[in-house]
Amino acid sequence: MALGDRKSSDIFNTRPGVSKDSKSIEETDKTRIKTAFDNGDHIADLGMFENLAPALHAIQQLAEDIEELRRYITAEVGDGAQGPQGPAGDTGPQGPQGPQGATGATGPAGADGADGADGVDGTTPSITDLNGSSLPTRSGARGTLWNDRGIVKVS
Repeated sequence: MALGDRKSSDIFNTRPGVSKDSKSIEETDKTRIKTAFDNGDHIADLGMFENLAPALHAIQQLAEDIEELRRYITAEVGDGAQGPQGPAGDTGPQGPQGPQGATGATGPAGADGADGADGVDGTTPSITDLNGSSLPTRSGARGTLWNDRGIVKVS
């Protein structure tokens, strides 16, 4: 979760020259105020303390809250530096095989084979003369034998 926008503004600043505004004080005034605070003048002067006590109490609570946030961030979140890199993970399972590529174009048609020789008398050979290599390779007239890639068939 991101930080919200800042709600408070500076109580005073020490901007020099043209950047001075209505809250600007001299550096020497800032040093004098800090010295008075460090010496506890706001506590020692009972009149000043009585007038400022409610505001000082609220500021003290804010300071304690800020210190608690600082303690928590340092202990729980750390200094913001990146920690060491963890060990490498196991190799995952192999993915599925990709789709098969497109089928290539059909090659050119082969040449027709030569017709086989007719039987001895020009008709279908008898069973005793049957040899598949001498049969025609195309179907002929109805009832004739022919060689279909080594299988004898009847037209």
